[in-house]
Amino acid sequence: MEVVKEYISYLKDKKKLSDNTVSSYFIDIKKYIEYLTTNEIKINDVVENDIIGYVIKLEKDNVSVATVSRMISSIKSFHDYLLLSHVSENNPAKCIRKPKVEKNDIDILTEEEIEALLNFPKLTTPKQIRDKAIFEVLYGTGIKVSELVEMNLDSVDLDMDYIYCSTNKNPRVIPLCDITKLYLEKYIKESRYKLANEGENSLFVSSLGQRFTRQGLWKLIKKHASLANINKNINPSMLRHSFAIHLLNEGANIAVVSKILGNANLSSLQSYLNHINKNMRREIKEKHPRR
Repeated sequence: MEVVKEYISYLKDKKKLSDNTVSSYFIDIKKYIEYLTTNEIKINDVVENDIIGYVIKLEKDNVSVATVSRMISSIKSFHDYLLLSHVSENNPAKCIRKPKVEKNDIDILTEEEIEALLNFPKLTTPKQIRDKAIFEVLYGTGIKVSELVEMNLDSVDLDMDYIYCSTNKNPRVIPLCDITKLYLEKYIKESRYKLANEGENSLFVSSLGQRFTRQGLWKLIKKHASLANINKNINPSMLRHSFAIHLLNEGANIAVVSKILGNANLSSLQSYLNHINKNMRREIKEKHPRR
């Protein structure tokens, strides 16, 4: 639909949203439009009950609460645009409320699972070297997948041993440990130029020689998790949380960890502390000499 194309251009050009965020909005709205088309509902005729019907369908399809919440945000933004651009005379999504996403315990990988995930027996092809570097950077720095795919070649300074994460919300310099630097340098010097299209400036590139999408990168991560026989349902934050918890378990200062993560969210920090406290209680129960 032409109006969807115009909306996506609005998000890119006016709202200045990142490519990954725009991609997520587009995927959500495309599914929403497909639902409306299937039910013969025109954009201009949408009423609140139509949107509620779509949300009920998502819930019947066992779509997670977090995903439903995100899709409602996308729909509300889309209808805001339709009203703003005079395509619609009202906003039927205005009073739609997002479901409350419950904060569950943080799910992380154990250090043994991390070792299995980062174990690459062969580094003989450019893609194997690239994949190894991706995992080492994700776990070795705690950056988000969305941040990693947005990094460019000039985001890395191997002489000073750091990467520069330049997202709009939390730009920061992150130091590289020796192992992370080793495999990142190997990828840049031995592998990247064989994979990247001419003129491509993104740090990590897909098999097409272009910047990875967030979805493409998580398919890669799930693939390697399966190869490592990790049965947990890996989600986009698991490596990041594992990095943080493992550092804290080794005695790292939570303020330093927070700064590296670019995380000013107090509830997330409290979740980390709660996780550490549970580990302490478990250790005391299992290993206390008076147990």
